[in-house]
This record gives sequence, C-alpha cells and structure tokens, in this order.
Amino acid sequence: MERFGLSRNYSSLRTLPLQGIVLDPFSERVLSNSDSILAEVGGIVGVDCSWNMAEATFSKLKLMGLEPRKLPDVIPANPVNSGKIGKLTTAEAIASALMFCHQKEQAVEIMSIFKWGPAFLEMNSSIWK
Repeated sequence: MERFGLSRNYSSLRTLPLQGIVLDPFSERVLSNSDSILAEVGGIVGVDCSWNMAEATFSKLKLMGLEPRKLPDVIPANPVNSGKIGKLTTAEAIASALMFCHQKEQAVEIMSIFKWGPAFLEMNSSIWK
C-alpha cells in the first residue's frame, strides 16, 4: 500500500499517531460505525506482522494511546488465508475498517491493488451495511 502512496509506514512505535484506531485482533471492543470520527481525526493504524508474532506485537501497542478495535468476522480472500475468518492481511484489515467508517472509495482503491481485492469486497459486502 505504501508503494502505491496509499499508506504511511511507521518504523518505530514512538512515531505512531497519538490519536486514532489501531486494528487489534485481541481487543475486546469491536470496530463499528460510531468509530468513524475517531478514524477521521487520528487515522487507522494497521500492524503488518506475522500471525505467529501477533500476540507479542499487539501487547506492546497497548501502551501507545491509540484506541484498539477488532474487526467483526470478516472473510479474507487473500491466497494464503482465503476463507479463514479473521486471518486478514493488513490491506484487508485496513479496507474493512475503512468500509465500517464510511470511506468506501479509499477501501476500493486499496483493494484494487490486489487481484483478489474485488472478490474480498464483494464477499463481505453484507457485513459493512
């Protein structure tokens, strides 16, 4: 996404935004339409890490001040985890969050990078309504 100018890469936790949402699969709070304002003000942070390292990585983020949210049951279309509910790529997670926060154009733009992107949006379209 960064290569296409659709995201920013933060190489250090200290450089993350002070406000906004971090997509955290271990959060107790589920992302909803009511989080739109928070996303607009501070942005949406997706963490690109291996699922094997996810728990340790997200425990470090709890100290950063961003609001953690998990996504509802979204079905991935990426070739590695296709059909495995919740095992999303960072791009799928960000696109899902954008759809929940009424930013459909941005979500479609991100998913257009991937061959499987349109299928992802189509198979989950009922979730975002």
